[in-house]
Amino acid sequence: MVNNVFIQCNACKMKINLRVQIGLFDIPFHVRCPKCHSTIYGKVFVEDNNIDVENANIVQCDDEEFYSVELSAEFPTRKATHKKIYEIELSPYMRNLLLYGSNEKAIEETQKTMYFANFVKSGLSEMKQNFELFWNNQDKILFARVTDMIKQYPYIPFSEVNNNFDAAVALHQLLLTTTGISSIIGKDTLGEYTKIGKLVIEDRNHLTQIREFIANSRIDFNSIEIKGFKLIELFAKVYEQLIPVIALKNGDCLENVDKNQFGIMTANFDELTDFYAKSYEWIFDNLKVILGLNNIFVRNDSTKCVNGKTYQDFIRESNGNKMKNGYVDEKEPFGKPISSLNNRVRNAIQHFDSDIDYETQLITFKDRNKSVDLYLIDFADLCIENFRIIFYVLELVYNLRKLDFIQKGIAPSFVASKIRVDEQQQKKKKIGRNEPCPCGSGKNINDVAVNNKSLCGRRYKCGL
Repeated sequence: MVNNVFIQCNACKMKINLRVQIGLFDIPFHVRCPKCHSTIYGKVFVEDNNIDVENANIVQCDDEEFYSVELSAEFPTRKATHKKIYEIELSPYMRNLLLYGSNEKAIEETQKTMYFANFVKSGLSEMKQNFELFWNNQDKILFARVTDMIKQYPYIPFSEVNNNFDAAVALHQLLLTTTGISSIIGKDTLGEYTKIGKLVIEDRNHLTQIREFIANSRIDFNSIEIKGFKLIELFAKVYEQLIPVIALKNGDCLENVDKNQFGIMTANFDELTDFYAKSYEWIFDNLKVILGLNNIFVRNDSTKCVNGKTYQDFIRESNGNKMKNGYVDEKEPFGKPISSLNNRVRNAIQHFDSDIDYETQLITFKDRNKSVDLYLIDFADLCIENFRIIFYVLELVYNLRKLDFIQKGIAPSFVASKIRVDEQQQKKKKIGRNEPCPCGSGKNINDVAVNNKSLCGRRYKCGL
């Protein structure tokens, strides 16, 4: 359903049509008055069927021609334009269906975006508290809480938390599977991150080097995760502004949008800029993790970089030069997921040299003598990419933390429990004289048993 509301600028008395696509989410907006160029702020509250507006008043309008702005929380909208009252145009909802190519796909991808929005309202604070208990070594409280939580999720491969290894695994699983974050990152992308992350702990050829790298580089897992979670909270504050872009990205339909005509009127450039700049700095502060792992896996030495320089050279570089000077190669095992980082945009933001024309939604980023033009919808895409990279880095840190636990003698208790159960079941099983020996030799008990022992040295109740 589309509602038409008129507002009048308090400064110049210009009347503006708000063409509002009613959907599932409230709609924040800011409109640049085309006459006096002042900014009008507001929010459409869907449940209350109400609009709050600053610097303007809601009015009646019988004009045959007017300045019209489309608003939608879920869908791309056409950019502001002068319009005649008799002109007929599709609603944002109907245009969105055309972008996806099918009604079912459009509805499915849009509905997926609700998961994280609902989590922000009802689960984010509890999730953060659980991580705080973990970071602050409040084991007794944490283990009981998380044990109670995981009973609701049968796909988590254990039902009790007994040590910090168990807690780390449980919290990681809960963060990725119960929050809707996977619908932002994309299941395929998340699967890629998981696959790369497992290299850290599954490749036994480099375990010693990785442990030394953790110690020598003083990788502080808690500090990285604490700052990373602050970025998750910051992203949560701008999330509803990004919903149209997230849905289109996950449907592989973002490139179907004609960005000259359509954009996202709900996005606040200043708020997105704040998230982009802070997330970019965090990513670059932790680029050393990716660099060290690439050096170990490709050059068998954590200190040797792809560009012929050393790890210490990298540490001394400014964040702006770390990508520019070729320390990270996206063709190497851990480099590909960070290929979307845009250094020039970051530099322009950090030096406050960027500006947006809200009518065209074109942003100009100036970095020294060069400039980059991006539509607001493309900048929103970069913010989402940064959010994805945050979780890629957290996935690597999660696996490094598990390796560190093992080094300290903290093993997953759920694995030990499974081994004990398997051994007990094996002992109960009576093995015939001519059946294969459990030691895995492929021979039968009669051939390999000596003094009631198998080749592996274990005793079996095999009846000999």
